[in-house]
Amino acid sequence: MALNVNYGAQGSSKSQFSIQRADSLNDVNPQVNRWPTQASTFPFRHSGRAVITHDIANFHFRLYKATRQKGDLDQAIVGYAEALLRGMNHPLMNILTFEHLTRALVTRFNDFGTRDDLDYIISYFRHLSILPLGVAGIKRLNVLNGLADALRCRIGVGGRLEDIEDLISHYRAVLTSCPLDHPSRSSCLRDLADLLTSRSQRSGDLNGVEDATTLYLEFLDLLDKEDSERMWVLMNLANVYHIRFGKTYDSEDLQKAISQYREVLLLCPPDHESKGELLRGLGSSLISRFENFGRMECLKEAISLYRAALRLCPRGHPHRQLSLRGLAHAVYLRCLRTNSIEDLEESINLKRERLALTPPGHPMRPQVLYSLSLSLRTQYSWTCDMGYIDEGIEHLYEVSKLVKSRNPDSRRIPHLLAGNLVHHFMHRGADKDIADAIKHYRTAISLMPEGHPEVSSMLDNFAFDLGLIFSRTRDAEHLEVSIALSRSAVEYPFSSVRDRLRAAKTWTVIAHFTRHSSILTAYRKALSLLQRAIDLGPTVQVRHEYISGRDIEHVRSLPMDAVSYAIESRAYDEAIEMLEQGRALLWSAMRSLRTPLEHLRGVNKSLADEFVEISQALEAIITTTHVRDFVQTPAGTDDEGVAIGRKDTFARDLAEKRRLSEKLDKVVLRIQVLPGFENFWRPIPFPHLQTAAIGGPVVIINLSEYRSDILIVRSNHPVVHIPTPTNFFHRVTKLAHQLSETRKSYRLESKKYDRVLGQTLEELSELVGQPVANRLMELGIPEQSRIWLCPTSVLAFLPIHAAGPISSPTNVKRYLCDLYVCSYTPSLSALIASRSRNLSGSASGPSSLLIIGQPDETLPGVDSETHSIESLVGSGSVTRITGDAATPENVIARLPMHSWVHFACHGMLQPGRPFDSSFLLQHNTHLTLLCIAKSHLPTAELAFLAACHTAELVEDDTPDEVLHLTAAMQFSGFRSVIGTMWAMVDEDGKDLSEHFYRKMFAAGVQSASYEQSARALRHATQKLRTEKGVSLERWVNFVHYGA
Repeated sequence: MALNVNYGAQGSSKSQFSIQRADSLNDVNPQVNRWPTQASTFPFRHSGRAVITHDIANFHFRLYKATRQKGDLDQAIVGYAEALLRGMNHPLMNILTFEHLTRALVTRFNDFGTRDDLDYIISYFRHLSILPLGVAGIKRLNVLNGLADALRCRIGVGGRLEDIEDLISHYRAVLTSCPLDHPSRSSCLRDLADLLTSRSQRSGDLNGVEDATTLYLEFLDLLDKEDSERMWVLMNLANVYHIRFGKTYDSEDLQKAISQYREVLLLCPPDHESKGELLRGLGSSLISRFENFGRMECLKEAISLYRAALRLCPRGHPHRQLSLRGLAHAVYLRCLRTNSIEDLEESINLKRERLALTPPGHPMRPQVLYSLSLSLRTQYSWTCDMGYIDEGIEHLYEVSKLVKSRNPDSRRIPHLLAGNLVHHFMHRGADKDIADAIKHYRTAISLMPEGHPEVSSMLDNFAFDLGLIFSRTRDAEHLEVSIALSRSAVEYPFSSVRDRLRAAKTWTVIAHFTRHSSILTAYRKALSLLQRAIDLGPTVQVRHEYISGRDIEHVRSLPMDAVSYAIESRAYDEAIEMLEQGRALLWSAMRSLRTPLEHLRGVNKSLADEFVEISQALEAIITTTHVRDFVQTPAGTDDEGVAIGRKDTFARDLAEKRRLSEKLDKVVLRIQVLPGFENFWRPIPFPHLQTAAIGGPVVIINLSEYRSDILIVRSNHPVVHIPTPTNFFHRVTKLAHQLSETRKSYRLESKKYDRVLGQTLEELSELVGQPVANRLMELGIPEQSRIWLCPTSVLAFLPIHAAGPISSPTNVKRYLCDLYVCSYTPSLSALIASRSRNLSGSASGPSSLLIIGQPDETLPGVDSETHSIESLVGSGSVTRITGDAATPENVIARLPMHSWVHFACHGMLQPGRPFDSSFLLQHNTHLTLLCIAKSHLPTAELAFLAACHTAELVEDDTPDEVLHLTAAMQFSGFRSVIGTMWAMVDEDGKDLSEHFYRKMFAAGVQSASYEQSARALRHATQKLRTEKGVSLERWVNFVHYGA
């Protein structure tokens, strides 16, 4: 950084000692030879001698400007210093000599980079600032600006935090005395804002960020729209918003940063020197969105931006290592999400290139070594090669000697070093590693400022590593400290919900394995944080991406693990509550927005209406279809292919969702203070959940690596526990994987698949079917009674209803669904909701039936299927939509007019994107799961989905969220829904439908009820089984959900 030398006396007329360059050095040469003789006539400290010495210095300074010979400049500096030592009794001469000496030092620093000069320059500026400068025609503000430049320069070359504090105080003083219309005010605003931003980055001071934001905005108001500085201010303002987001996790700050960077990119010419900085800034903001919301689209764009920035910085460019830094970090994050070894290796290579660009002594070297050590730790975790840990430890020890305690990296370095030492201990057993690791962890924590968002993450890592150490040492103190750290990490209010969730998972793991007394508390905290972490997403699609992502893969088993421990403790009621709190979270969150309010309306109608109004607006946001986070605007892309004009739809929905959520929370608090509404919108207690079994037992099968169990919930009876074999988890997991892989490899009605399915059902009979049937008989539940199945985890992939054959005294081949009429339910609350609108009694007959048929060359039987159903029901009660009329809009419009609906068309599965699963209608249009979920159908009763995949779950997705078309129909209002677990044979649509509806209408159309649908489906599949040539998979395929 070069210092500004234009701070001195204004105009040469003020003093004979002005050092403005002469027209010709020859004008002064004749006198030069006489000056030493004249000086000797004066005593050493005489002012006359000082004046002549000063003139000689002036001559050398002018000579340097003409010749650029460093020796002339050095002599000028020595001369000015000697003049001051000899005594300049005249105040004017004293001030000017000091000013000239400072100017000469500034020139030498700028031209030759003499580091020691900078310290003198700062000292001399400080001295000048307290002198009566007016007599010399020097403006104090100019001297103060020179001091500011020098302090900024020292900060830039690794100066002290005290320099920043001095400079901030200086600028605050200047602003206080500077009139609003003063021409220097704008630059002072800018410089102070820059300093406050820099200090905040170093110290984590949030107040400085707030002040910087205010100053930048004031500066922006002083600029014309065409001012070239406007782009620079907007860029810095974007940086401040991003920094503030890092302190507050306020998503609006991040949205402002991204929007601001995009605005500046629109203003930035293609060849502008700041283009690379802009690309890096936008990339960094997008990385923050990825890290906090899991948006892969943001990570992908960030990598593209960093690659573009790197292209602008070829080898030898001073900012190349900054672009390398951003790209290396982004690629490293992608490797963590995708488990890509190629990305990890690229990240390490990029970081090693950075290391080569930052030799010992370079201010960025500590950060580079830390970042490289982080990637090496990951390389170790994937390869178990201790060489990577050893190299990382070596780098981190080097860094620890270089970084000052006030540097932000000073806390991260001992943090990472401690973790490496723990791995070193686990492999090599050196006790010294334990003591060193604990010491470094404590150092890192002590350096973390209060309120810093990374505290939970650091405490969590310390807790986890102490748990590892305890597993070797069995030292009770290590365990207790580990648990205490986990508790602190979970309860730390300034960290993000998702960091606290990860800490809660650590707590549950350590407490569960050690049987610590805090285990149930840990699980309760974790389940609460899990729901909050998922709710952060603005839409259900975003929430699903989060819950299905690799980032929380280890957290998805939390509900089942919690249930396993509660069951082990014989706390069966709490086990049911925990399972309900932790499963089907996406449906539960949406269902809560449709909470029945009849009772509340009788107490406070206006409050009920307010709840409904906000809930509906919030549901509209949550069910928004997000194709992409950013929508391209006409601005398009620049020459580098970077999108410079994009509308941030994600941020828009996130901000609106947050506003509505906060508003709704306040309404809920007002409701909860009403007598009798204390539990409104709180987790459902067991006595209410138990009412789900009012129509028959609910069989919950909990799958956990710790232990697996079967619970039978009955109305007005204690929960019944059925233990399972110790290898239950591994056998079921293997069954699900085997069946899924076979399905992928073999077509419909494959003999191979039928054989594997048969083997699966036999093993399910041993594991689930037979134990459940036996216990139901023991409990006095007669055969042919209705039961509901609620499987968890990968059990949801398996056809438990068809478990069998189950042994019988007559040796007749019977399956579980032959003994009991089986239905499924995603959760107990879903089943309760299916019944809640009909507690007064059974419905009698369909008010009308809507038939949607879409035949094509692969579904030739659809027409005969729909005509057959119409003839059974009677055309007066049927509306049939086929052909061109079968559009998504038409179907959605007709659904509220009918209580029953029958789909006969293609069902489309979208692995990884369940909300895009759909019914294929006319002209290749799609009625999607999300579109169905948006519907609110309070009079709906029965839906028969005679289409492929309507109740299918994909192995790689999140089975506990139960995201399929059947569940969506149930959520939208249908009390009973029939779906398919995989693809179906076309002819089964007509045959099964005829058997089903004949059974439903056996006592007359008006006597039919949706509550008979499960029994009618069982009858229809039994009929299908008796037909010649019908394979196992064809009748097992059909399942019933709901009441």
